[in-house]
Amino acid sequence: MPGADPDDCCRGAHVASQQGEFTQATVWDACRDGIQEAIEAQLDDEQAPAVIIDGLPTIGKTRHATETAFNLDVPAAILTHRYETRDVHLNLAAEHQKAVVEVPTLDRDCPTRRGDHGSGWAERINDYRSRGASPTYLHYYLQDVLPCMQDGDCPYLARWDAVEAADVIVGGPAHAALDRVVDDRVVIFDEDPGTAYRTEFDANQLSTAISTFLSKNNDLPIDNHFGLIGAATNEGMEAIRDAIRDELSDNTSIARPTEAVDDDDGHAEAPTAVLAMLELGGPIIGDTAPTEYDWDDQLREEAGLDYVELPDGSQVVYDHAESRVVIRRPPTLDAARAVVGLDGTPVEELWRGRLGVDNIESWRILCDDCRARYLSDVIGYTFVQTTSHVKPYSSGEYVNRRGDFGVIEAAANRHDTTPGVITTKSAAERLFEEPPSEPFIDIERVTDRIADVKHYGALRSSNDFTGTEVGVVLGSPHPGDRPLQITAAMEGYTAVRGDEGKGTDLDYGIPERPFLRHYREHKIAQAVLRFGRTTAATVYIHTGVLPEWLSEMVTAGPEAVTIEERSEGQRGVIRALLDGGPGTAAEIANRDGVSIGEKQTRDWLKRLQSEGYVSRDDSQPYTWGANGLADAPHTARVRLPELE
Repeated sequence: MPGADPDDCCRGAHVASQQGEFTQATVWDACRDGIQEAIEAQLDDEQAPAVIIDGLPTIGKTRHATETAFNLDVPAAILTHRYETRDVHLNLAAEHQKAVVEVPTLDRDCPTRRGDHGSGWAERINDYRSRGASPTYLHYYLQDVLPCMQDGDCPYLARWDAVEAADVIVGGPAHAALDRVVDDRVVIFDEDPGTAYRTEFDANQLSTAISTFLSKNNDLPIDNHFGLIGAATNEGMEAIRDAIRDELSDNTSIARPTEAVDDDDGHAEAPTAVLAMLELGGPIIGDTAPTEYDWDDQLREEAGLDYVELPDGSQVVYDHAESRVVIRRPPTLDAARAVVGLDGTPVEELWRGRLGVDNIESWRILCDDCRARYLSDVIGYTFVQTTSHVKPYSSGEYVNRRGDFGVIEAAANRHDTTPGVITTKSAAERLFEEPPSEPFIDIERVTDRIADVKHYGALRSSNDFTGTEVGVVLGSPHPGDRPLQITAAMEGYTAVRGDEGKGTDLDYGIPERPFLRHYREHKIAQAVLRFGRTTAATVYIHTGVLPEWLSEMVTAGPEAVTIEERSEGQRGVIRALLDGGPGTAAEIANRDGVSIGEKQTRDWLKRLQSEGYVSRDDSQPYTWGANGLADAPHTARVRLPELE
């Protein structure tokens, strides 16, 4: 760690200096100590801010969160997205004596939702949930007809008594919205809560939900979406606006679960959308539209968005271009004893807004130098960056099947193993499911060479590639400008793509690019570190955008990698030689599917011979035969660097 004081450059180095060595155990101890200290600081001082533990994957955050929760003298709640991770926490809890209970969910605990009483009931419950009705509300509202409520309380309801009495509870981030889950507990979020508190309406959904709500509410002076637009934008309709505000604005939640079950087109957040559209001035906002809010002119003029916070604390962004409304209702964590988040690549701006806290601190377990030392020297990672291009693969439009397949096959050959592959969902579909638009590109040939394919969106807390020694990360994720701009607007920022910046220089005018980093660089880092984890791994990174700390750890960069895509004619010769067996250049050139002439065929055979995939006898004319050609990357010649 050149230039770093081993005692204070980071928590990991501090623990290592105390123990006399820098090992995985010392880094794990630093993670455990960080979680404990973050909780103790808040228990000792009610004014202390919430804390994010900035710790790379592989340093034991999940295990230490469980151990810490069971060593506390106060109740705790551990909240995480994936059921698999919840099960890890529950299994670890078996090592302790305190009571632990999983927060009930419809998926696991309600027989009706599970389909035990038929698919019709299961679909009906799913529909109500998709329209915003809470599980508890549904059970009480439908108790007379709900199959799981006919012989006493549904197991979903019955489990809640045990939850409230348990020392430690394990649930999902959405459960933080429930006071009985978070009040008087230490709350640990194992990974970013993401969109757990968001509801989104596209233009059609918005109009339908609003009109449905207004048409059956006799206390409101308008009865459809168009009437609301008129009331919001017409200066002479102030009395109507006041009547709507009086009906909908109060100190409790504007959302009404009955809206989700009383009508096929209803939604619990429809009243929220109505009030938001009124205060936002509707989709046609005029300078004279009366409102009590101070608008962010830059957000409106440059990004075409508006933001408003409603009386019940819900936050709303309106997208003028697409008539889309995004509602966020952060949890109320004021009564929690302490709040700690665990994240391998945190962005403070997002954590603060998503948890609804005014202040939050990020505590790094390892500085950049110690990250490199830990990942390279302790775990044994080797990172090879195979391209300098961004390769934006979220839409699948820019996927390059020839180059991508070449990298996969080359990695498999180099290490004589089946690598794991991570890319975007659209790219995975394009690469491995859609029929190739070019001849002689064999998808099965490539899929036979890989262990599994995952996409960025399915990686949160995933351990599926633990122990996988070789990985390939293809392309970079990016949700598109609009989702990024809406995310930024929720946190009080105007994100506008610059005129010149693109690719690796892409910039949205926000210092340090927190939202772009979250959606792009951080997801790549998370993907890269899904391989190996507890064992050494070599990861080939086929994109040019990496977090700075990770780019400095690359053993070999694009300058050490050659990717020469094979043409249709060249691929045709490979296929002809594999399918038809040995032959002269003239014979091979005349086989079905070969689109190049005899001279080009001969030149290409010589090239394949130099690569070690084709043999030639001493007869005249020469007879050419396959020599390991079945294993050759068939879409591209890829030369990877020699690694120690």
